[in-house]
Amino acid sequence: MKAIKSKPRRCAAALPAVLAMILMAAGTQHAAAGAFIRAGILPGLGSGRIWDVTVDPGSPARMLAATDLGVYTSTDSGATWTLALPGGRAWVAGFDARNAANAFAGTAGRGVFASADSGTTWTAASSGLQNLDVRALAFGLDGIGAGTDAGVALSPDGHIWHDGGLDSVSISALAVAANAPQLTLVAGADSGSIGSGALFENTGSGGSWQALQSGLPSSAVVSSVAAGPIDAAVPKRPLVVATSKGLFRSGDGGVTWTSSTGIPEQLTATTVAFDPLDPSVVYAGADAAGSTGGDLVRSTDGGQTFAVADSGLPSSKNVETIGLGPTSPLTVAVGINPPSGGASVYTEADASLPPAPQLVAEAPGAPVPTVVATATPTPKPSLAPHRATPPAPPPSGLQQFASAAFHWPVPLVYEIIFVLLAAYAFVRWRQRYYVEGPP
Repeated sequence: MKAIKSKPRRCAAALPAVLAMILMAAGTQHAAAGAFIRAGILPGLGSGRIWDVTVDPGSPARMLAATDLGVYTSTDSGATWTLALPGGRAWVAGFDARNAANAFAGTAGRGVFASADSGTTWTAASSGLQNLDVRALAFGLDGIGAGTDAGVALSPDGHIWHDGGLDSVSISALAVAANAPQLTLVAGADSGSIGSGALFENTGSGGSWQALQSGLPSSAVVSSVAAGPIDAAVPKRPLVVATSKGLFRSGDGGVTWTSSTGIPEQLTATTVAFDPLDPSVVYAGADAAGSTGGDLVRSTDGGQTFAVADSGLPSSKNVETIGLGPTSPLTVAVGINPPSGGASVYTEADASLPPAPQLVAEAPGAPVPTVVATATPTPKPSLAPHRATPPAPPPSGLQQFASAAFHWPVPLVYEIIFVLLAAYAFVRWRQRYYVEGPP
């Protein structure tokens, strides 16, 4: 009996250890599948908000966060942060696609700032910028685009800018749709003259834009637009746009759009980002407009369908921004702005994704010029048919002789000849009347 009694006691004693091992194993599997953890505190931010988080493509442990206080930088995957660019709100920060050591930030009212050491030190870089409220940046292989509160600005290097058009709208989002044969940008607007639509495409360095409207709701405004990398099988960059009336995707460069599915009805996505290594992976977030709510969703079919992917995020999932790093597994960093304050960055390594496909590297196209080709604005084409002015008839022989002999204006020559002939006729009349006698 003692032996029999002792076995249940040993089993009972071993049960917590067994449960602990099971829970530990379950936790290990859950971590391997990917779950968000809170990164380090941004010192001094207090009740300020995070507007943008980006991951250095050359060194994914380095991150930038654009906030109400300026730009913070981290070199240890978000564990610690330093305020590198103070002085006021920064809307956006990012790394040059040609050289990740060159970082840029767009600020509220102070223009563009540039860094040559991946965000450690910054200098003003707004020469030629017509509007200093810079809300979006897009990095191409031949130039950089800046979305401002009054249109788009273009630059070959991020230091010298010129007007790129759309001056009557406030640009909320900007993405590079293609690099070759020349830089092609897609811009989204959320206010201004958007009666013809809120999403536009521009090819080249001029200021001519066309509205992209096929499949998009006519009265929607745009909060975010993203372009994916080029797949070996699909040479056009896929596009996903977050609007006030849902998410939409395009596989033909923005010519046509289809609505994404799978997003919970209570969510309105406000930010979107593509995996830099896989055009089939898209993340989208909703900030709930500052109220309680919001969430994070993910697509693995290029933005056609989405599913919730918020494991590890806090109860107030107000996702303001998403930064993705080109790592395996994928580095995901999100900026959370709870309505009660306490903005923070959460990160995960998404090991649940399949291996990225083989990508086709893009070639650069025509470089963006330092200045506009002409100092005067290009006149808009008239809707009426243009009638050419007929050429003037060639000068007569008398006109040529008078012009060569006297270098006088031709009408004056005719007048002088007329006066001389009249004087000659008068002299001959007097001579005949007084000398020769009347007839």
